[in-house]
Amino acid sequence: MSSVTDISNTLTSIQNNTTKVQAEKSAQTTGSSELSQDAFLMLLMAQMKNQDPLNPTDSSQFMSQQAAITQVSELQKLNKTLASSNQIMQASSLIGKEVSLINPNDSESTISGTVSEAKINSKGASVVVDGQEYPLENILSVKEANADS
Repeated sequence: MSSVTDISNTLTSIQNNTTKVQAEKSAQTTGSSELSQDAFLMLLMAQMKNQDPLNPTDSSQFMSQQAAITQVSELQKLNKTLASSNQIMQASSLIGKEVSLINPNDSESTISGTVSEAKINSKGASVVVDGQEYPLENILSVKEANADS
Protein backbone atom coordinates (compact mmCIF):
# COMPACT_ATOMS: atom_id res chain seq x y z
CA MET A 1 0.00 0.00 0.00
CA SER A 2 2.89 2.32 0.67
CA SER A 3 4.16 1.91 -2.91
CA VAL A 4 0.85 3.25 -4.24
CA THR A 5 1.15 6.22 -1.89
CA ASP A 6 4.77 6.75 -2.97
CA ILE A 7 3.74 6.69 -6.65
CA SER A 8 0.90 9.10 -5.92
CA ASN A 9 3.25 11.47 -4.07
CA THR A 10 5.80 11.24 -6.89
CA LEU A 11 3.15 12.04 -9.51
CA THR A 12 1.90 14.99 -7.47
CA SER A 13 5.46 16.27 -7.14
CA ILE A 14 6.04 15.90 -10.89
CA GLN A 15 2.80 17.75 -11.65
CA ASN A 16 3.69 20.56 -9.26
CA ASN A 17 7.20 20.90 -10.72
CA THR A 18 5.85 20.82 -14.28
CA THR A 19 3.30 23.51 -13.46
CA LYS A 20 6.02 25.67 -11.87
CA VAL A 21 8.36 25.29 -14.87
CA GLN A 22 5.57 26.02 -17.33
CA ALA A 23 4.58 29.15 -15.41
CA GLU A 24 8.20 30.36 -15.40
CA LYS A 25 8.62 29.71 -19.12
CA SER A 26 5.30 31.38 -19.84
CA ALA A 27 6.43 34.49 -17.98
CA GLN A 28 9.69 34.55 -19.97
CA THR A 29 8.19 34.25 -23.44
CA THR A 30 6.48 37.01 -25.37
CA GLY A 31 3.92 34.60 -26.75
CA SER A 32 3.27 33.21 -30.18
CA SER A 33 0.31 31.49 -31.76
CA GLU A 34 2.65 29.37 -33.87
CA LEU A 35 3.74 25.98 -32.54
CA SER A 36 7.20 25.22 -33.84
CA GLN A 37 8.61 21.74 -34.32
CA ASP A 38 10.93 22.23 -31.32
CA ALA A 39 8.09 23.43 -29.09
CA PHE A 40 6.01 20.44 -30.12
CA LEU A 41 8.83 18.02 -29.30
CA MET A 42 9.34 19.66 -25.91
CA LEU A 43 5.62 19.35 -25.22
CA LEU A 44 5.68 15.73 -26.34
CA MET A 45 8.61 14.94 -24.04
CA ALA A 46 6.85 16.60 -21.10
CA GLN A 47 3.74 14.60 -21.87
CA MET A 48 5.73 11.36 -21.99
CA LYS A 49 7.58 12.14 -18.74
CA ASN A 50 4.38 13.00 -16.91
CA GLN A 51 2.12 10.25 -18.15
CA ASP A 52 0.44 7.89 -15.72
CA PRO A 53 2.75 4.85 -15.36
CA LEU A 54 -0.24 2.60 -14.69
CA ASN A 55 -2.01 3.78 -17.85
CA PRO A 56 0.62 4.85 -20.43
CA THR A 57 -0.36 6.76 -23.56
CA ASP A 58 -0.58 4.78 -26.78
CA SER A 59 2.45 5.42 -29.01
CA SER A 60 0.24 5.68 -32.08
CA GLN A 61 -1.21 8.88 -30.62
CA PHE A 62 2.28 10.35 -30.44
CA MET A 63 2.95 9.38 -34.04
CA SER A 64 -0.30 10.91 -35.28
CA GLN A 65 0.45 14.12 -33.37
CA GLN A 66 3.94 14.25 -34.91
CA ALA A 67 2.50 13.69 -38.38
CA ALA A 68 -0.06 16.45 -37.85
CA ILE A 69 2.50 19.01 -36.68
CA THR A 70 4.81 18.15 -39.58
CA GLN A 71 1.94 18.58 -42.03
CA VAL A 72 1.00 21.97 -40.57
CA SER A 73 4.63 23.10 -40.64
CA GLU A 74 5.01 22.15 -44.31
CA LEU A 75 1.74 23.88 -45.19
CA GLN A 76 2.98 27.06 -43.51
CA LYS A 77 6.19 26.93 -45.57
CA LEU A 78 4.19 26.36 -48.76
CA ASN A 79 1.89 29.27 -47.92
CA LYS A 80 4.88 31.62 -47.48
CA THR A 81 6.35 30.49 -50.80
CA LEU A 82 3.06 30.99 -52.64
CA ALA A 83 2.57 34.43 -51.08
CA SER A 84 6.05 35.47 -52.19
CA SER A 85 5.44 34.17 -55.71
CA ASN A 86 2.12 35.98 -55.86
CA GLN A 87 3.74 39.28 -54.83
CA ILE A 88 6.44 39.12 -57.51
CA MET A 89 3.81 38.22 -60.13
CA GLN A 90 1.75 41.25 -59.09
CA ALA A 91 4.79 43.51 -59.22
CA SER A 92 5.98 42.18 -62.58
CA SER A 93 2.54 42.70 -64.11
CA LEU A 94 3.02 46.42 -63.45
CA ILE A 95 6.13 46.75 -65.64
CA GLY A 96 5.41 49.29 -68.37
CA LYS A 97 2.33 50.64 -66.55
CA GLU A 98 1.96 54.13 -65.20
CA VAL A 99 1.43 54.15 -61.45
CA SER A 100 0.56 56.74 -58.87
CA LEU A 101 1.95 56.05 -55.44
CA ILE A 102 2.41 57.56 -52.01
CA ASN A 103 5.69 59.41 -51.57
CA PRO A 104 7.52 57.58 -48.74
CA ASN A 105 9.21 60.85 -47.70
CA ASP A 106 5.95 62.85 -47.58
CA SER A 107 2.74 60.86 -47.09
CA GLU A 108 0.69 63.89 -48.17
CA SER A 109 2.11 63.89 -51.71
CA THR A 110 2.04 61.38 -54.54
CA ILE A 111 4.51 60.35 -57.21
CA SER A 112 3.59 59.27 -60.74
CA GLY A 113 5.73 57.41 -63.21
CA THR A 114 6.19 54.30 -65.30
CA VAL A 115 7.30 51.06 -63.66
CA SER A 116 10.58 49.88 -65.17
CA GLU A 117 11.40 46.93 -62.90
CA ALA A 118 9.97 44.59 -60.27
CA LYS A 119 12.02 43.38 -57.31
CA ILE A 120 11.54 41.11 -54.33
CA ASN A 121 13.44 41.10 -51.04
CA SER A 122 12.90 40.08 -47.42
CA LYS A 123 10.35 42.87 -46.96
CA GLY A 124 8.29 41.81 -49.97
CA ALA A 125 7.82 42.90 -53.56
CA SER A 126 8.54 46.38 -54.84
CA VAL A 127 8.56 48.31 -58.11
CA VAL A 128 11.12 50.72 -59.56
CA VAL A 129 9.77 54.05 -60.82
CA ASP A 130 12.20 56.64 -62.21
CA GLY A 131 15.13 54.75 -60.70
CA GLN A 132 13.61 54.72 -57.19
CA GLU A 133 12.30 51.58 -55.48
CA TYR A 134 8.84 51.64 -53.85
CA PRO A 135 6.92 48.89 -52.00
CA LEU A 136 3.72 47.61 -53.59
CA GLU A 137 1.74 48.92 -50.60
CA ASN A 138 2.46 52.50 -51.70
CA ILE A 139 0.66 52.13 -55.05
CA LEU A 140 -2.58 54.06 -55.26
CA SER A 141 -3.54 53.59 -58.92
CA VAL A 142 -2.40 51.84 -62.08
CA LYS A 143 -3.14 52.71 -65.71
CA GLU A 144 -1.75 52.00 -69.15
CA ALA A 145 1.29 54.13 -69.94
CA ASN A 146 0.70 56.98 -72.41
CA ALA A 147 1.72 56.11 -75.96
CA ASP A 148 3.21 59.63 -76.25
CA SER A 149 5.82 58.96 -73.52
